[in-house]
Amino acid sequence: MNLESLRGLRGGLYARKSAYRGKTKRQGRSVREQLDAGQADADRFEVPVVKTFVDDDRSASIYRAREREEFESMIQWINEKRLDIVFAWASTRLQRDLAVYARLRDACAANGVLWCYGGKVYDLTNKDDRLQTGLHALLGENEVEEMRNNVLRTLRANAANGRPHGQEGYGYRRVYDPRTRALLRIEVEPAEAKIIGELCKRVAAGDAYSVIARDFNLRGVTPPARQWRKEHIGRLAEWREELPENALIHPDWVQYIKEHAHLQTEARQRLKNGDTELAISQDFNERQEPLVLARWHPATIVDYASHPRYVGVRTHHGRATAEGMWPKIVKKATHARCLAIIKERKRKPHNSRPGRAVNWLSGSMVCDVCSVAVGSGRNKYGPYYRCMQPKVEGRFGGKGYHVSAMTASIDEYVEQKLFAWLSSPQFVEAYTKGDDELMKQAEEADAEVTLLRARLTEFRESAIAGKTSAESLAVIEAGLLPKIEEAETRAKSLKTPSLVRDLVGATPEEVATAWVDIPMPQRRLVAETLLDVRLKKAPRGGSMPAEQHVTVVPRLAVAA
Repeated sequence: MNLESLRGLRGGLYARKSAYRGKTKRQGRSVREQLDAGQADADRFEVPVVKTFVDDDRSASIYRAREREEFESMIQWINEKRLDIVFAWASTRLQRDLAVYARLRDACAANGVLWCYGGKVYDLTNKDDRLQTGLHALLGENEVEEMRNNVLRTLRANAANGRPHGQEGYGYRRVYDPRTRALLRIEVEPAEAKIIGELCKRVAAGDAYSVIARDFNLRGVTPPARQWRKEHIGRLAEWREELPENALIHPDWVQYIKEHAHLQTEARQRLKNGDTELAISQDFNERQEPLVLARWHPATIVDYASHPRYVGVRTHHGRATAEGMWPKIVKKATHARCLAIIKERKRKPHNSRPGRAVNWLSGSMVCDVCSVAVGSGRNKYGPYYRCMQPKVEGRFGGKGYHVSAMTASIDEYVEQKLFAWLSSPQFVEAYTKGDDELMKQAEEADAEVTLLRARLTEFRESAIAGKTSAESLAVIEAGLLPKIEEAETRAKSLKTPSLVRDLVGATPEEVATAWVDIPMPQRRLVAETLLDVRLKKAPRGGSMPAEQHVTVVPRLAVAA
């Protein structure tokens, strides 16, 4: 090819870099170097650059999670005949997927657009150039497969050996050899571990996730967020000191935002100029700007309360692969109680937001006719409970919404039954049998049941999927089932909130006095776990005493 014939062609520069994997200080550096190299080639061939396309933090492999917006824009420019030559640092910057290579090749050939990478120019209408660029594309795709296999092998080895993967978990810190940078050990980060311990205890005690998150924000507990996200940019641009939500965070946080007003000014101006929230957040991360908009959220509370890392368990694809590789922050008993409560709240079809619930028995009391959970509402007479089952043809006489009752009399009667049960010798025996050490051992045993059953379920699902042989499953079951049975014989239920133990041995009057100070979310959890309550149908137009309108049965199996 006569390189002098390139003079005056319309050139486009393309640069791309895959994920930085936390190396924020290098973010943007690779693409800048690629653009400099491409510009040097364009200058050498006396080609003016009319457009630059950059996909930073974007993969080009068949495993990519996000599309390359700038690459698509370049294809559009090629099809619109607005470019004559495309410069890239290497073939792998353009693509690592043969299907994408073929698409780009065909577009360039159809529109007479040349490629230039590695300092060499390729004409995609020339069979030899198509062969050479095709081989480069094939090698690029194969490199991805080799890298992926190496990464997966490393991940499996790390999982088997209990080595951590990814970012440091909140509550821990990693200690590395200062010379070799090899991981020496994982230690507890005291301040963060204290927060994790409090968080899990409060979830186990029945506190609402939103209440815990709001409390942490009001106290100014440092949130676990490590990087800016695009939603932070939108909130920063709209933030004002007079916003009502500022009353829900620590005053120092408000002052901190005001001290970094230059970030808000920059975000607003860049958004006005057309920058995306994502691009601004990536830039802030590269510059390591402070996270002034980070907050605790209910979803974070659930995630941390259910994460097995805090009982010292390493997981891989949701399966436990090693234990005791780092110190545990949370007792197994507390962790299992958290899992039970989180599972129960996800299962409930009504009142799934315990921090908002105002009626004690909605969602736990059921209709005596259809056994559907009873909801709540309010009319001119006050709050009431009501069956939530709609009309079903061919069932329950073709009728729905079978029962209803005013809440006051029902709540009062059920409370009396609960207080009597908490004060009864049977309950006292169930929760004071043995000394404190035996109770702790029982809790640990029940937690062990939860973990062992989860492992057994994973192996059974693996066998169903054909990943584990029937013979291997039989051996696994033979080892796990006796352990589960042994733990179950020693364990007591952990679904009851820990606050119940504070009421053991009290008189009904003392329980009633303490009950006044218990928050509604915890009251609801007590009812859900200790009582079976059924609301009966009342005669039309008539009334009936609460003891005839509702049945209350203690869950002896739970507490015994």
